[in-house]
Formats: sequence, structure tokens, C-alpha cells
Amino acid sequence: MFRVSRIILALAVLGAVWFFWPFGKYDDVVPIAPPQPDTNQTNTGQDQLFTKPLSKEAAAPQDAASPDEGAREQPKPKAVLHPKRFYRVVVQDGGSLRAGDTTITLAEIEVAGLTGQCKDSRGQAWPCGRAARSALTRLIRGRAVMCHVPVKGDHKSLVARCSVGGNDLSFWMVAQGWAKPKQPAQAAFKEAAEAARERRAGIWR
Repeated sequence: MFRVSRIILALAVLGAVWFFWPFGKYDDVVPIAPPQPDTNQTNTGQDQLFTKPLSKEAAAPQDAASPDEGAREQPKPKAVLHPKRFYRVVVQDGGSLRAGDTTITLAEIEVAGLTGQCKDSRGQAWPCGRAARSALTRLIRGRAVMCHVPVKGDHKSLVARCSVGGNDLSFWMVAQGWAKPKQPAQAAFKEAAEAARERRAGIWR
């Protein structure tokens, strides 16, 4: 009888606990506010869950330009030439011509100048500058002179290779002994100058 009383008492206690226990009181969903963006920083992609890794080019610092690179002089591009015919050419000296208001200096040669003096094999001075002008005047004989001049630029003062009647004026003057090849000289000019010296032609007499 005592055991039955204890069982009844335990059931009564359990019933009371079940009756008074606040089941379901805290089952409401509590809303969670999303994180607010930091207004003090600009969006750099940090709010993304995954980001792409930096490439090797972007991650590696670019090499600074060497100071010597800027100081190096770049080679000047060669001027584009085209043939131009000059009329009524006047020979100023053994190395220059004048056509209208254009002065043309023959390229690749050096001359004594109009007032230049040379010494012959006996040591006597003679006006080789005037003789060189006379030789070039006889070659041209009032004919038109063809020169290769730059396509662009001022054509009032030129340094050019010119020809008349198929004769390159610079080479002809060296071969006839009236001019020296400008250094560094081309092989053909060197050979022509040596041949003129051996013949004692022009200024080499």
C-alpha cells in the first residue's frame, strides 16, 4: 500500500511539472539585422565571400625604368629621299651648287674652296680651288642636275648626292683629283682617290 502511494505521488509531481513548465513560450523567431557597411571605407570587394587571387603581373611590382634608358639617344630615322631635277645650276666652287634660292652641297667629299691654294710637287702654290670649280662647270655645261633630296623639310640648303649625264658629281670630283673623300669614306671613293693621286691628277699634280 505504501508503494502504491509513492507511485501516485510521483505521477502527481510529474503532472504538476508538465502543467506549469512554459513549453513554446520562446519559440518566436528572433530577427537578426544584417551587418551595416562601413561608410568610412570604399568598397574594395571585401564584402564578397570569395575573391580572385591577384595575377603575377599585378602582384609583382613593376621594374622601375633605368635612368640610363632615358639618357640613351635613339637613332634618328633615315630621311626618305626622292629625285629632284634642278635647272640653271651655277657652280659656286668644287663642292657646292646654286639653283635659284637653293644651295646644294655635294655629299661625301671635301674641297679646298673657291679661294683654296694647293702646292704642286715643286712646292709652288697654285689656285686649285678655282681650277676645281672650272672642272665641275665644264662637266655640267648648263645641263639640269638631278639630286636626291628629302621628301620633307626645307629645300633651301641641302647636302645631297647629285648627278648629271649619268655621272655622280661627288665621285667624279674625287676620281678627277679635285676633291678628297670625306671620312669615313666608302671603298669606291678610297680607290678613286688613290688612283687620282697616283696619276697626279687635279690637286695632286
